[in-house]
Amino acid sequence: MQPPSTPVPPLRAGALLADRYRIVRELGHGGMATVYLADEVKYGRPVAVKVLRADLGFALGAERFLREIGIAARLSHPLLVPLIDSGEWEGMVYYVSAYVEGGSLRERLRRDRTLPVAEAVRITVDVAAALDFAHRAGFVHRDVKPENVLFADGHALLADFGIARATCDDDAEPVTAAGLAIGTPEYMSPEQASGESRLDARSDVYGLACVLYEMLAGEPPFSGAAPRTIMARQVTEEPRPLRALRPEVPSGVEAAIVRALAKDPDRRFASTADFAASLQASLQASLQAEPMARPRGYAGATRSLAVLPFVNASPDPENEYLSDGITDELIDALAKVDGLRVASRTSVFALKGKPQDVRAIGALLDCSVVLEGTVRRAGHQLRITAQLTSTDDGRLLWSQRYDRRVADVFEIQDEIARTIVGTLRATSFADLAAPPVRRHTESATAYRLYLRGRYEWNRRTREGVAAGIRYFEQAIAEDPTYALAYTGLADCYALEVDYRSIPVHDGFAKAKDYARRAIALDDTLAEAHTSLAWSLFAYDWAWDEAGREFRRAIECDPRYATAHQWYAFALASRGALDEALVEGHTAVELDGGSVSARRSLGWAYYYARRYADSRYHLDRAIAMDPNAEENYRTLGLVLAIEGNPDEATRVLEEAAAMPEAGSYTRGTLAYALARGGRTAEARAILAELTAQAEQGYVSPVAFATVHLGLGEVEPALDWTERALEARRGWLAYLRVNPIMDPMRGHPRFDALLTRMRLRDA
Repeated sequence: MQPPSTPVPPLRAGALLADRYRIVRELGHGGMATVYLADEVKYGRPVAVKVLRADLGFALGAERFLREIGIAARLSHPLLVPLIDSGEWEGMVYYVSAYVEGGSLRERLRRDRTLPVAEAVRITVDVAAALDFAHRAGFVHRDVKPENVLFADGHALLADFGIARATCDDDAEPVTAAGLAIGTPEYMSPEQASGESRLDARSDVYGLACVLYEMLAGEPPFSGAAPRTIMARQVTEEPRPLRALRPEVPSGVEAAIVRALAKDPDRRFASTADFAASLQASLQASLQAEPMARPRGYAGATRSLAVLPFVNASPDPENEYLSDGITDELIDALAKVDGLRVASRTSVFALKGKPQDVRAIGALLDCSVVLEGTVRRAGHQLRITAQLTSTDDGRLLWSQRYDRRVADVFEIQDEIARTIVGTLRATSFADLAAPPVRRHTESATAYRLYLRGRYEWNRRTREGVAAGIRYFEQAIAEDPTYALAYTGLADCYALEVDYRSIPVHDGFAKAKDYARRAIALDDTLAEAHTSLAWSLFAYDWAWDEAGREFRRAIECDPRYATAHQWYAFALASRGALDEALVEGHTAVELDGGSVSARRSLGWAYYYARRYADSRYHLDRAIAMDPNAEENYRTLGLVLAIEGNPDEATRVLEEAAAMPEAGSYTRGTLAYALARGGRTAEARAILAELTAQAEQGYVSPVAFATVHLGLGEVEPALDWTERALEARRGWLAYLRVNPIMDPMRGHPRFDALLTRMRLRDA
């Protein structure tokens, strides 16, 4: 006997089901049932009545279905939509649940397409709690999907729990034997899609991960024209990387979703509770980079530490390099401890000289403990004090004073790091490993000179770079095998090009030479590979070789933020914009206090032509450092390209008034003026730059920018060709830079793409 093929017959408003429920209107229908809003006659309350498809009801058998619904109705949890009733009416099987007025996740996704990361995780955590409760009671949902996630009073509730038990009872003949598939293909686990009947909690882990993926990406992991096609893809294919669709998703959140979507159930989380815990921990870790976006309910880190800049207590301010260097070394050593997250150098040094309550520091840097101290040098004697404090209640966990010779600075740093880890083990970090000890030089003199060089380099000024070169050279003279010192020289010469706007050949040639020397001494230095990669990218335009060096740097130290930051530029230049955004966001996650990393992310979004996102990150960079001229210059360019020349001009005039402003800023201001119709003022700046060039070097990029604003393509091409001969880094973005759009399609521009090997990159 064949089951009936008719769907649920439409019920008119006012119709009564078994004299108990008066139909108000249809709410929707899906593969298993049609849902109606109804009034419960006895109590006068709204309810949701779900009438099963006729063929499904026939295959199940009313008696078995009602029995299983009765069992499921015993589940009681605040995040489960309760089952109220079930029955049979005019040959149709129905069940009744509470009506939730807040709507469904499906309705929300139809309206907004994607959700903020923190909100999507919060919804997932709520649903995971409901699932975990039912799993422990012996129920597997089998149909976790956005339609079954409802909202009430700020929480996500899970509906239809136990319905799949009624339709797929392991002790009864499976409904699929009657030719019916139970579940929704887009959210089916591979084992469910393969027709396995004995499913466990890990199947719901997979379905929940599919729902979270859709909340973040705007589409489920798999889709297709027919249900069987989708089910086959669930079994055989891997989903598109989530961060390729939504780069701002924290890498830890993506990793948790990837694990939950494993084809093999044994490789997934064992429970939805474990999945939720991993998501919460990953989101919490990412909030160091986005402290202002911390959602309610996620305050307080658990396994994170910040090493605040040690204070120079010496009479001589020249010893500042030593206190900063000790801070750097402790950050580096503790960051290598598995299981411990350490706030980046940029984040903590942003607080230097700004005393704050330890609780405020904990909230700002999202850390549970802080290490702080002082360094006092008198001749050859060194006194270091250090203390570890809980940011939760301000409680002092440990303190110590060290009186040693300056030559013993290595041993002091090692002892402090070991003691800190030992102290943390005795509190809430019992599983922490000992900090690794790695010496790059045995010469205390070379080490002190290296610290002075890094101190000067970190000033990011012309004078600081010059001083850094001198100190690194002296360190190498003391220890010719000191690989980090060669890396310091490479960074100085690469930075010198940026800070002096000089012809680039000599600087980059030296930068590459010293980076290669460092690698020859120690091939595992991420800093050295990153420095070499940048020169190969920005000067040699050796795209493939630069990519290999960036990937090698990340392999050596995945937590080295600068490698991810600069790699983002290299990827963007070749049109790999999704990958570039992922690397840019990774850099910000790793070093949330870095203005440079935040600004670089703004550049990446600019190249991707996602201008609103670019402005967001540039505004953040300005808030982090209102005195950085490049922040304003970049924002002004984005505004001008976006079609807001008046606002762009205002921002760029502010940038041009800053002491660091140079020809790039003046050229960009002229571009914005010209875009706004103020051509006379733009030409006045062009004349000013021309006069300046007669007295010294002015980058061809500034002239090309002005002519592009004036709509003068041929002169812009002239200057762009000169920029190529001068090997200015601006040319690396020839393929993707929106400012160059007026030149695209011109034979001379096509020739430039060919010469730079960017046409088919």
